[in-house]
Amino acid sequence: MRPIWRAMRMFGLALTLIAASGPAAVAATQVSVVLEDQSTRVGIQGMRMEATPDTVKAGRVELTVKNASQAVVHELLLVKAPAGGKPPYDDRAQRIVENRLVKLIDIDDIPPGRSVRKVVTLPPGTYEMLCNQPGHYAQGMHTAFSVTP
Repeated sequence: MRPIWRAMRMFGLALTLIAASGPAAVAATQVSVVLEDQSTRVGIQGMRMEATPDTVKAGRVELTVKNASQAVVHELLLVKAPAGGKPPYDDRAQRIVENRLVKLIDIDDIPPGRSVRKVVTLPPGTYEMLCNQPGHYAQGMHTAFSVTP
C-alpha cells in the first residue's frame, strides 16, 4: 500500500501547486512603434510613425515605442479613429484637439534615442497612433492601427 499512498500524496501536492499558482498569465502581443524625423537618417521627408504589426487581436498588447530621432522629442497617443476620418485639428496651435478624442494611450515627451514600453488591454476597434507635438501630425507623424476580435 505504500506506493499508492506516495502517489496520492504527490497528486495532492500537484493539485495544491496548481491551485496556488492561479490561471496562467496571458502573454501580451508585441508591437514595435518607431518614430522618425529628418534627424533620424538621410532620406526621410517630414516625419513618420510606423507600427509593426499594425493589426493585432484584442487583449493584452505590449508597445515598445522607440524615438529614433537624434534631436527631436516625440510622443505617442493611441486614439479611437474619429468617425469623419481625420481627428479635429487646431491650425493655430498646430495640434490635434485631444479632449475631443477617446484616448487609450498617452505617452508624453519621449527624448531622442529613448524607448518606452507600455502594456495595455485593447478592445477591438479602429485606432490611430499619432504624435501631438506642435506640427508633427501635419508633417506625417501618424499611422492607422487596428485591433480585431
